[in-house]
Amino acid sequence: MTTTAVKIKHLREKIADPDFQENRGLSNEVSYYILAFAPHDQPMVSDEVLSMRQQLNRDTVGVDIVEFNLYKIMWQILDEMGISDDVLTMEKEDGIGYLVEQLNNALEMTSSENLFVQYMQQRLTSDPTVVFVTGIGDIFPLIRTHKVLNTMHQVITDRPVVFFYPGTYDNLSLSMFGESKEDNYYRAFQIN
Repeated sequence: MTTTAVKIKHLREKIADPDFQENRGLSNEVSYYILAFAPHDQPMVSDEVLSMRQQLNRDTVGVDIVEFNLYKIMWQILDEMGISDDVLTMEKEDGIGYLVEQLNNALEMTSSENLFVQYMQQRLTSDPTVVFVTGIGDIFPLIRTHKVLNTMHQVITDRPVVFFYPGTYDNLSLSMFGESKEDNYYRAFQIN
């Protein structure tokens, strides 16, 4: 099994490759990647994401790296809707299952234009851009990764997207924290 440090090294090499930056060489596949890592490596991954954003910027490699933290986006959207305080009350009074259902409805997760995708689309302006999606473990189980993946790949198709996933991915299914199995997702490439 490839270590998280080796996967990060391979990702840095990929980002420096102009073919990766321009989505070339993928036989018309959507250029989505999953860097699955052991959950205990989260602090290292967070540090490396910040480091890559600072070091592999347009000045040194010719690409912008834009990070979208799903957890922070969720709270920002809920704040803008004026319901962030209600979320905490809802969980306490009605339980996590009810909260998950209500959040998925409020964030329009069954729509290909859900609020996460809309948020990202509005903020992707420069080319070439590599998109990093983080905060996946923080938002679990409120929002499932496969729901974001399934809607994003229909809308964001012109740039590479890398999901930093605390768990396992076997080119077919995702398993959060290596324990909680999500629905199958087979369109992303592994960073190994």
